[in-house]
Amino acid sequence: MSQEDLHSCLDWLLQEQGELQSASFGQSKDGVLSAARLQKLKQQNINNYNETISKVVAKHKLSPNESKELSEAYDSLKAVSSKRTACMEVMAGVASLEDPIETLASEFDTRAVHLVNLGYNNRDTANPLQSNESMARTAQNCVAGVRNNWRWIDTVLQCSQVHLHNAAAYHQFFHEVEEVEYWMNTTLSRIHLTFDRSRLKGDSSDVAFIQEEMKDHLLAYLQWQSKVDRLFDRAKDIVPVQDRVEKLQHSKPVIALTDYKTSEIEFIEGETLTLVDNSKRDKWKVQNEREQTAMVPAVILLIPSPSGRAIDAAVRLRIQLLALWTGSIKRLGYQMIAFMTLMFRDWSEEEIRSLQSMGQKDKRDLLGILDNIEDTLIRNWNGYGDFKLLQERMSQLRMILEESDDAKGKGKSSEVSSTVVVQVKSLDDLLNRYKDFWAYWETYKVVVELLQQPKYLLVCDKWDQLKYITTAHFVKFWNTPLDLQLPGYTSTDYQLDQYSISDQSITLSETPSEPFPDRELERRASIEVGDEYDGFEEIVQEKVTQTQQSVQQTVQDETYEMSEEMTETREETTTDQIYSSVEEETSILVIKSVVDTRTNTLISVQEAVIQGILDQVAGTYVDPVTKEVMKLIDAQNEGFVIMQTQSRKRLRKQDQSYGLITIKTTKENRPYTVKAVLDPGTEEEITVAEAVKRGFIDTKSGTYKMDNGDTISIHDAIESGLVKAEFTDGPDATHEAETVTKTYAVHGVIDQKRKIKVSFTDALTRRLLDREDGYYFNNLTREKVPISEAIMKGFIKARLVKDPSKLDINPNNNIVIEKFSNAKSKIMKAMKISKAFKAAANGNT
Repeated sequence: MSQEDLHSCLDWLLQEQGELQSASFGQSKDGVLSAARLQKLKQQNINNYNETISKVVAKHKLSPNESKELSEAYDSLKAVSSKRTACMEVMAGVASLEDPIETLASEFDTRAVHLVNLGYNNRDTANPLQSNESMARTAQNCVAGVRNNWRWIDTVLQCSQVHLHNAAAYHQFFHEVEEVEYWMNTTLSRIHLTFDRSRLKGDSSDVAFIQEEMKDHLLAYLQWQSKVDRLFDRAKDIVPVQDRVEKLQHSKPVIALTDYKTSEIEFIEGETLTLVDNSKRDKWKVQNEREQTAMVPAVILLIPSPSGRAIDAAVRLRIQLLALWTGSIKRLGYQMIAFMTLMFRDWSEEEIRSLQSMGQKDKRDLLGILDNIEDTLIRNWNGYGDFKLLQERMSQLRMILEESDDAKGKGKSSEVSSTVVVQVKSLDDLLNRYKDFWAYWETYKVVVELLQQPKYLLVCDKWDQLKYITTAHFVKFWNTPLDLQLPGYTSTDYQLDQYSISDQSITLSETPSEPFPDRELERRASIEVGDEYDGFEEIVQEKVTQTQQSVQQTVQDETYEMSEEMTETREETTTDQIYSSVEEETSILVIKSVVDTRTNTLISVQEAVIQGILDQVAGTYVDPVTKEVMKLIDAQNEGFVIMQTQSRKRLRKQDQSYGLITIKTTKENRPYTVKAVLDPGTEEEITVAEAVKRGFIDTKSGTYKMDNGDTISIHDAIESGLVKAEFTDGPDATHEAETVTKTYAVHGVIDQKRKIKVSFTDALTRRLLDREDGYYFNNLTREKVPISEAIMKGFIKARLVKDPSKLDINPNNNIVIEKFSNAKSKIMKAMKISKAFKAAANGNT
């Protein structure tokens, strides 16, 4: 039974709301009155139905959700009814004008009949002998006079028709402005409430959702822009009707709607007059160009457009729309960057291998898209926390793609790499959609800004120098401080010798104009703020790897020859550390004296308050000559208020540091041919074919197998002496080397054991970064990971710095380590140890 009563209440509320929405407001006085009576009955029924709802809730003890649903439906119905009631009041105010118009129309008929009857009476009493020529001419003039006066009434009526159209346009404009302002702010302010960052998955469905959302939002803003622009165009034609009913403080021009001639004044239709006084509603005092002044009917005068209030309302709508649009473009940017950070995640070792195995074309496409994303977003999102994270993760992916060997990119793409290619390419489409959204917003922003502050100002010193000058010309004047030198005091202390300044003063708190950086942001890479301390430590690593480019195999009888071109890659890693400090402080300023512009002398604060020059409550300065009111800070800048700094208090100090890793990669190609191979067990030289047969050489993977089962690359084996090779142009020949230098800003290092991200300074202190060898130390697995590999895996959170020349780095702190010799010595040392154990075992036997 409770469900039936609940549904019955909801159905009634829904039905009533539908009837209210479709009901007519009526047209004409009788129609509006009828609609108003029906609306009054509806309002009473709705108010009374609240008791029925209360009984249902009390009787059946509805659940909270059911009570909420019923309450929301009733509140919605009441809101619609209240809105309709308010609209009915407006309709009644317009329709009530029908009464004076009907009265006037009836007066026309009554007056005409009365005048006709009056003529009959006069004719009956007239003398029939009075029929001379003078009487005839008088009669003709009377006929013409009657005709002209009826024409004048018709003219006045047409003039009133002009005022009727202007008044209707005035009311309709501001009524529409009110509705547009309310609904625009209501709908557009809630347009992003559906966004929930936790629902993002980082897949293609999110891309489609965000793209569709951008499309819908752009359409909504363009529709509102069209409405606002139409109102702005209409505002220029709106007549200032309020000036007809409000007494003017100053004279203003008016336009004559018809010809007018009396003994005092004469003007023609369209002539511009000066309105001197409009205190009377029916008669206005005007002056023509011939300086004739008289009171004339107000109905034949028009105050020309535009209306200042209408222009202000239209401009206000544009500014509100721009503010809402700006909020949307920020929120869409947050949403898009949040999605990208999910897509560019930390990659596992298997995923890294898959990404490095993709084709060269896909790699070039992905690198181009990564550059496009960063170049597009960095202009407006640089410094935003999530964008910093996005830069770090894009740097990871960029390094994974760039550090892979060319030979690895010749195979087929795996499922992981194919998925990444599809997803990243979809980001390019998403970014283009965002750029379109941004272009529309920026165009509208420029329109609004030019409206508020035009680019060109018409200025001149002399009439023959009249020209347009950009507003940039005035910036140097706006930023130039005024050196006010008043008699009786100096510019150093701004105090009068003959005055004893009172101890009473006004104290102001001055806070920094720019907000302090967010505490939750990661350590910043910027060194432009605060005090800078150039102290840093460096880690340098040089790493030599050889990448196999091509392999040729020829078998002739019992000879197996192996030829290839060795690409020697040297990687030098330099790590620097930058410190920066940001401070925030508040200053206490004390007013010591005030300038009295009437005498150009300094007076005390107490005298300034008594004379009304200083307003302690409002915190303003009033110029006693011009009566201009300005804030105390502005008055200080103008030199009217003399302040001194009483004390400074440091609110907060924050030290920041970040690391810089510079990786120099040098590639050098050296063609060679393998002639012989050492047997790792006996150190006997054997042919390539025999080494392949015994399993010491794997030509497919390009590796050499040592006696302990470990494998190394052929290139490492050549450098270690395990493989004998002959270089085509001699082993000591020099080749043109290609050097690529990249600098990364490190904002955090992962502490694997504690599962947290630490600063660069803490990473050095905890030895997560090895200063001597240039490694990242995994304190959980005790593994040393090269810097580039650590960035790929996300162990080091770094972003690529495109212009490191802007950073103040001391080159004396660089440390360079030759990693090639270390690698070679470690391999030989391992072999000697293995042989020593083997020799000892043979001796024991």
